[in-house]
This record gives sequence, structure tokens and C-alpha cells, in this order.
Amino acid sequence: MSVYLKLCFGIVILSWSSVLVRWMGDIHPLIITFYRLVFSVLIIAPFVRSSSFPISSYSKKQRFSLFFAGLFLSMHFVTWIKSVQWTTVSNSIFLESTHPIFGSILSIVILREIISKGFFPVLLVAFIGMYFITSGDFQVHGNALAGDFLAILSAFFVAAYLVIARAFKETMDCLPYLFTVYGIAAITTFVVILIKGLNFWDLPAQSWILLLLMAIGPNLIGHSILNWASRKIPVYIVNMTLLGEAVLATLYAALVLDEWPHRHFYIGAALIVASILSVFVFNRQAPFQKMDPKSESFSTS
Repeated sequence: MSVYLKLCFGIVILSWSSVLVRWMGDIHPLIITFYRLVFSVLIIAPFVRSSSFPISSYSKKQRFSLFFAGLFLSMHFVTWIKSVQWTTVSNSIFLESTHPIFGSILSIVILREIISKGFFPVLLVAFIGMYFITSGDFQVHGNALAGDFLAILSAFFVAAYLVIARAFKETMDCLPYLFTVYGIAAITTFVVILIKGLNFWDLPAQSWILLLLMAIGPNLIGHSILNWASRKIPVYIVNMTLLGEAVLATLYAALVLDEWPHRHFYIGAALIVASILSVFVFNRQAPFQKMDPKSESFSTS
């Protein structure tokens, strides 16, 4: 199975996140984030050998990068969940979908990857599609402005998290990396839970089941595939594919929650899917380039 098919499968699983969050009701975003991470760590732990961690050989910069990867992941989950709670789903989907822009900028600045000019017209078409999806009820009310801002922050955090994953592709195997980053994210989230004095243990039985499903599905399968794919193909393509989450999450909500979208959704969904497929085809025909840090020339990666 190609990287692109596996990535699409990961998005199919990841897109169940919003439905699971809706089913959990008003559980605090920090608690949802903590348990989806800690359950993931516990499931991964038996498959990770202690010899797989060359942490002692890492520079201070690499250790900081691992810490920030975990911190960004935790902050992505918390800000995304809170944005859904504070603003409309459409506002959150549209603004969180700005992550390809952040991913492109970070890829250029940090990874020194060269992005083809043809990518940006395709991205524009995808954003037009996103507008069609959300135009029916995009609005501002109550805490919506704060929720909108959190959605944009969530987009930045997931882009930064995936850029760091790509940076470690040569120095740390994927499974130990996931175990480390998920663990760091769980610990940082738990510290904040303790500081805020939240009751993180007294939850309904149904919530425990949903949290476990969140860990196994969207986290272990969905986000882990995103990390793996970021090691194989440019981060901006992974971020672009993530736009498919808005399409699938809307369809899942229609089928499971009986929240059917307006007719404009189908036009937007078609534009987004076409944009993602276009990026896949273009990247297979013209591999991306990476700037050689030792010279002003470019080397094909």
C-alpha cells in the first residue's frame, strides 16, 4: 500500500474525533486530551524496547524539540476541543483548516523544503471548497471569537508538531518517537490538570469507553499514521490531506448524529477531494526539493 493510501486511511480514522468528542459531552478538554494520550502510551509501551531510545546521544536542541513536539500535540488537542465547544463547528473547521499554510511556512523555514508554486493555486481551490462547506452557518456569537482564535492556534500547533516529526525521521524510529512524544504530551497535560485542580477520575462509564476508542482510533491509528507519513513525504502534503477531515467528519456527523449538511457542502467536498488528489498526483510526478544547507543549490529529496 502506498504512503498516500495509508495516509488517507489515517484521515478516515482520525475524522471520528469530532463525533467522539460530541458523545463525551462537557468533559473538560484537558481530561479528554490526557486520557487519549495516556491510553495510547500504555498500549504502545509493550512494543517499545529500552534500547530504542538514544536520548543520551541527542543534543540539547534535539531534546528540546522532543519536548516541544509533545507540548504542541497536547496544545493542539486542547485548543481544538475547546474551539469546538466555544464556537460553531463550521467556524472551527474552517479556521483549523489553515494548518496547510502554517505547514508550508514551517517546511520552508525549518526543514528548508522547496514547495512548488503549483501547490498554492491548489490550496486556494481547497479553501474555496472549505468556504462552501462552512458558509451556511459561519457566524460569530458569545465566546465564538475566542473559539475562532483557538481554532487558528490549533492549526499552528498541529503543523509544528508534524514538522518536528519529519525532522526526527533520520535519528529516531517512528514507534519510539511516538511513545516519547505521546508520553511528554500526557505528562504536560496532567501537570496542567493538577494545577487547575480538575476532577479527572470521576467520569461516567460511557466516557471511559469513548476515551479508550479515541486513543485506539484517532490517536494510535490516525495521528500515528500522520507522524509516519510526515517521515515519508513533505509535511505540507500531509497537512493538505488533513483537509479531508472536514469532509469526513461532516459525513460522519450526518450518518451518526443526524446532522445533515446543507447542499453547498457537496460542492465544497468535491473541491477539497480534487485538491488533495491533485497534490498527490503532482508530487508523484515531480518530487519535492530540499535546499542544501551547505550551499545555495538545491538537492532533490
